Amino acid sequence: MTPTAFYYQNVKSMKRLGRPDGWWAFFVLVPLTVLWVCCMCFFLGRLPLRPKNLQVVLNNPKEDEEIYKQASRDVEIFVSESAGRIRIRRILANLAGGLEEGTEQSSWIVIPNLDASAADKKRPKRSYCKDPPLWGRLRLDVSLHNRTDVEELLRRSPYLRGRGSWTPRDCVPQHRVALIIPYRDRLEHLSTLLYTLHPLLQRQLLEYRVYVVEQYGNETFNKGVLMNAGVREALRDNDFHCFVFHDVDMIPEDDRNLYSCPEMPRHLSVAVDKFNYTLPYALLVGGVFSIRLEHFLAVNGYSNLYWGWGGEDDDMAYRIRYRKLEIIRPPETLARYSMIKHDHRPESPNAIRTALLRMAKKRSSRDGLNTVKYRVVWRHEHLAYTHLMVDIGKHHRWQFLNGQRLIINF
Repeated sequence: MTPTAFYYQNVKSMKRLGRPDGWWAFFVLVPLTVLWVCCMCFFLGRLPLRPKNLQVVLNNPKEDEEIYKQASRDVEIFVSESAGRIRIRRILANLAGGLEEGTEQSSWIVIPNLDASAADKKRPKRSYCKDPPLWGRLRLDVSLHNRTDVEELLRRSPYLRGRGSWTPRDCVPQHRVALIIPYRDRLEHLSTLLYTLHPLLQRQLLEYRVYVVEQYGNETFNKGVLMNAGVREALRDNDFHCFVFHDVDMIPEDDRNLYSCPEMPRHLSVAVDKFNYTLPYALLVGGVFSIRLEHFLAVNGYSNLYWGWGGEDDDMAYRIRYRKLEIIRPPETLARYSMIKHDHRPESPNAIRTALLRMAKKRSSRDGLNTVKYRVVWRHEHLAYTHLMVDIGKHHRWQFLNGQRLIINF
């Protein structure tokens, strides 16, 4: 029998025993291959890896630590600023009546984009501003100045950012303040105030910005609408901690009267030369008044219904008392002001003012910051201040019928 015939005979016998041809290699070689791959992965995974991009870190641990600390500071600054911007967007959305139609409120996630070059920059460590270099009682120059005098003064002051804003360079300011000045056709008074106010605020080491809100047209002056409009426009620019509402004719006499953010609403112009440096009555908050953002939102800002001189400040005092807040004041020896002599605007009718004050508590939620109506005609950014021209129009009017019935148009 030939070898070939013997092979075919054995194969036929194997097929008869039920063993298929070639499958033995599959059942033997595949498990061996899998076992070999697993062993290689196990031993390779236990070997120490030292790529080139890690050699710098291993050779310079101090430099790596400095980069990590700087990156951490950049993250904190970015997140804090982003959180402030998000908070202001939500406040403005609520004041505008909520979100737009077709949008859903969702959680915002801020992911900072850190640049490696920014982390490598070595910045000096700055601490919070303490012990401001105050002068005490000032030698006032109440002679009328023009805007050129103010701008020449500000050009000599360091770290001025224009638009009436300034921030300390060598320390971190603890307060971010927006000054709102309601205004109309009194440029000499405004320049005289800013000539004294800018150096005073810089000595107090505050981060601040000055907004001058002017009423458009020749209609009766409405101070409450201008101050509410100033707050809303200021919040579009920055996350201010508090607001100082300042009459244009009030010149401070002492820089120890701080314009920083108080724990409670603070009346700053306690002693005015016009009133022999005494407080006329306990609920007075007019002249110069400082209030935190959260408190201003709680009282819903100023009333929009007082046309002419007087009433809006007393209405604010009632709102503060209604919200269980306290009006605080600095000592009379520090809170001294000189008032520039001028002709006052026409007063609101006494009967109207009395009727509005009587129902100030009922109106507080429907008349104020959330209902103010205005239009920004133009916006100019000067070196000494940001100038807003605001058109109030025919909004926030009321009618007094037969001396008995007051009809209010919110």
